[in-house]
Amino acid sequence: MAKRATGGGRRGGSATDQPGSRTWAFSLFWAALVVGVAIVASATINPLFGRFVHWDWMAGIAPVGFVTMALAFRRRWV
Repeated sequence: MAKRATGGGRRGGSATDQPGSRTWAFSLFWAALVVGVAIVASATINPLFGRFVHWDWMAGIAPVGFVTMALAFRRRWV
């Protein structure tokens, strides 16, 4: 019978012992980066095209961005 890996022989191995795991700092960095890019894009596009055009643009991009980010987190691309 094959033995199960238990985090290097210690009880209750930490999240960094497992391959593919993320730390809170790493996740927080990426979340802040994504939000920051979205704010910069919004602040740049809104004055350039006016609110009406900006919200039309966001109506198309926001759902696609949401689905892309959901897939990225689900499949651990990020």
